[in-house]
Amino acid sequence: MEPGLTRFDSVQAYWDAAAETYHRNFSGTLSGRSNRRAVWRALDRTFQPGQRILELNCGTGIDAVHLAARGIRVLACDISPRMVELARQLAGDANLTDLLEFRVLENENIETLVTEGPFDGGFSSFSGLNCSSDLSGIARRLARLLADGASFIAGMTGRLAPWEIAWFLAHGKPGKAFRRLQRDSPDFNAGPVPVRHYSVREIVSVFAPGLRLKRWEGFGIAMPPSYMEHWNQRFLGAANMLAAVDWQIGPLPLFRNLGYGVLLEFERVWKT
Repeated sequence: MEPGLTRFDSVQAYWDAAAETYHRNFSGTLSGRSNRRAVWRALDRTFQPGQRILELNCGTGIDAVHLAARGIRVLACDISPRMVELARQLAGDANLTDLLEFRVLENENIETLVTEGPFDGGFSSFSGLNCSSDLSGIARRLARLLADGASFIAGMTGRLAPWEIAWFLAHGKPGKAFRRLQRDSPDFNAGPVPVRHYSVREIVSVFAPGLRLKRWEGFGIAMPPSYMEHWNQRFLGAANMLAAVDWQIGPLPLFRNLGYGVLLEFERVWKT
């Protein structure tokens, strides 16, 4: 942490810097597009035109714009002012600003939205919740923000990623190969942001009793991760084939816990 900066300032600065390379390092890669396709399948299955949805960790607004294009209103929040700025630009370019509102807000303070609810649903994609310091507190606050029966989709890191294990073992880095098996792996931290890893059972327990698991699936199972983009581009045909395989096996019990991440759909069931 730089002298004179609070932890909050350091976290904001980290994600502001990450915003500048987000497309190159993730969303614009073959694996990033494949993983987002899985996220959109879950979002499109769950949310309907006319609903008002809360998004946490909205990043550069790609998912919010996708939903708005289907006639869904979204209040999208992120801790990073730069991420939110880029998200607003994307919404403007798509002429969807009437359906989208963006807010600079960290997950731990979402209770400030209580007067704006209840929301018809919510989601957080690509492991933003793994970077939160108080997941159980966020889950309780979410239960107060969502309407009865509303769905919340949580995109979290997976615990077992075969491609990651094989890649780092081949490069003589066993610590990195199995880092997801540690709850708090220093090697996996995003700069000043600790990244915490949970099993599906642990996530379900943390979200109870306000949110009950309905279904879950995996993504990024067969498809190599974004840091193998050079391989994906070199063997484009194989990468496209693996992306197609991912689409098929993501919901299957034998495979869904073996990838980059998991998507868990919860239902708001507890009246707070």
